[in-house]
Amino acid sequence: MKLKKLKSIGHNAAHSYFSTMSHIGQQYTCTVLHRFALHNDLSQLELDVLKAEMHPLRSTEVEASLSNFRQQFFDLLQHEDISVEAVKSYKLVVERLGDRVDVIDICCRPELVDMNDKVHVCAGVWQKYPESV
Repeated sequence: MKLKKLKSIGHNAAHSYFSTMSHIGQQYTCTVLHRFALHNDLSQLELDVLKAEMHPLRSTEVEASLSNFRQQFFDLLQHEDISVEAVKSYKLVVERLGDRVDVIDICCRPELVDMNDKVHVCAGVWQKYPESV
């Protein structure tokens, strides 16, 4: 199996999820995550893609989005001839960098654990842009 590709797949999937092409409702995914963290005074969120859960607090709309994203991730694995069972964990550690509601500023560090318990820390994804209030 081509487990060496997991770092690239993890980064590319996260980059897609955090791009301005990804929405939760009518807002960009990054806007929703940044404002959720800001509103709840959290500096960091952890998104567990395989379980479609967010920690330390939960959000049904974010978790529904993660459920859809999980399927896209599985499709990427299948496209690269990697079985879903080869990935034990895929988490997106999201850090809120800014304190302004009108400037979205977050960084994501994707991390995968494969079936051999090897941790793959992927290249980070950063988004910063103005957003109307």
